[in-house]
Amino acid sequence: MNPNADQLWRAPRWTLSVLLAVLGMLGPFSIDTYIPAFAGMARTLGATPVEMQQTLSAYLFGFAFMNLFHGALADSFGRRPVVLSGIAMFTLASAGCALSQSVEQLVFFRALQGLSTGAGIVVSRAVIRDMYPPAQAQQVMSQVTIYFGVAPAIAPIVGGWLFVHLGWHSIFWFLTGVGVVLWATNYRFLPETLPHEARQPFEVKHLMRGYWQLGSSPRFCCWHWPAVCPSTACFFTCCQHRPFWVSICLCSPPSFSGFSCSPFPASCRAPG
Repeated sequence: MNPNADQLWRAPRWTLSVLLAVLGMLGPFSIDTYIPAFAGMARTLGATPVEMQQTLSAYLFGFAFMNLFHGALADSFGRRPVVLSGIAMFTLASAGCALSQSVEQLVFFRALQGLSTGAGIVVSRAVIRDMYPPAQAQQVMSQVTIYFGVAPAIAPIVGGWLFVHLGWHSIFWFLTGVGVVLWATNYRFLPETLPHEARQPFEVKHLMRGYWQLGSSPRFCCWHWPAVCPSTACFFTCCQHRPFWVSICLCSPPSFSGFSCSPFPASCRAPG
């Protein structure tokens, strides 16, 4: 915990929880917002269902890959630079998605979105650790998780409405606007919670060695994989198959698919 935490944030502490929760919501929000528009995007771009699913796979791959590095980068360069650069990259990638004229371009910019959105989720938890003692940090983390769960519920509804009334490009322009607002808000209010003397050098070789030691630990594998893999696999399987299930199997319009998609995240996360 940062010894100067009280001086870094003088506003009520619940406002910091809200700021960090909104920061963490960016990732799931950018996953679920465009799902109701899958069928319309496929028609416009001349893409097959498999190619459209690649736009989601590219996002998830980038998201998973950079999660290996966001924490180490934040420990080396500070919390604010990682958050602000991640949001800036997300904003530019969202604009690129809105301007895409082919499914290949869309896949590329979705991958860039995935590479950037994990910064908010990872670094927000690091900020909580910096700002609160352990017992209170657990409470704040619970509050942030509750707020975090709202994003997958409302994102498909927002995306379906935008698609029906303004077209699929408006979904990504909306995400661009969200990125601009988030960047400005965090630039103005998010404090740098990691002191310079607590920063560590960024060494990829050392980081990979640590991941190898962790992944090869029998104790970690026995406790972690059975607990995390089933619920995580369920969640991402639902993410991949929601567009097909709702648009094709149910033959529902986009305005309804937002409502029908929204309960999935809660049901997938419930076992965890």
